[in-house]
Amino acid sequence: MKWLLGLAIACAVLVGQVGAAAAKPPSAGGATTCTGGSIASGTYSSLTIAGTCALDSGSVTVTHNVSVLSGGGLLAAFGGSDLTVGQNLVVQANGVLVLGCEPEAFICFNDPDQEVGTLITNDRVGGNLIAENSLAVLAHHSTIGGNVVLSGGGGGLNCDPQDALFGSPAYATYEDNTIGGNAVISGWQSCWLGFIRNTVARNVNFQNNSTFDPDGNEVVTNTIGGALNCSGNDPAPQIGDSGGSPNIATRASGQCVGLVGG
Repeated sequence: MKWLLGLAIACAVLVGQVGAAAAKPPSAGGATTCTGGSIASGTYSSLTIAGTCALDSGSVTVTHNVSVLSGGGLLAAFGGSDLTVGQNLVVQANGVLVLGCEPEAFICFNDPDQEVGTLITNDRVGGNLIAENSLAVLAHHSTIGGNVVLSGGGGGLNCDPQDALFGSPAYATYEDNTIGGNAVISGWQSCWLGFIRNTVARNVNFQNNSTFDPDGNEVVTNTIGGALNCSGNDPAPQIGDSGGSPNIATRASGQCVGLVGG
């Protein structure tokens, strides 16, 4: 969908403005809170995101947890600036997470080729990636050691421009990730939702998600070590216009029975 690219373009412009205007947080050491601007490269014991913060100045390692607070936004989609989280990455209500970038699927904000893309990130979360009632969650080409949980949120059943997303509609997508545990995606309501080309060690539960875009709820080309369970979604999970292929799973239930290949 063309409008999916709008967020990347708007973020790239805004990051330059915010980064120039806001002071950088401390560059090393203990627990740190970013209220806006660029996050300096280095190692932190924990990192709290309380404003619009860009991970664009080199790689960052957080030995414990990263928390995106309500109304905060972590923009970690710049080539050459990887994020490594030792424990959990948590996105609170109305928070925004943009984690990872790659050619074609989600081009890095700083990629000189904004048509196809040449840069790629390799972000890692040692524990769980959890988002509860968040506004937007975009995860690309990342490794999650534990579970992925998306519970509620999405800004409602509409494709209205969101100020917190620089004019883009609210949506969520997980693409080209490696997930060491389960993926549980439930109660999401927004413009669009996708779960595409992920490798999941255990089960995927995709339940009670609704999108305003009839092409939403794309669940396609995933390799799943356990079961793919789908129920209560509107529209029903589909391949849509992704051009992808059926999922691979040990078994499927509910609305996803027809989305698993032989």
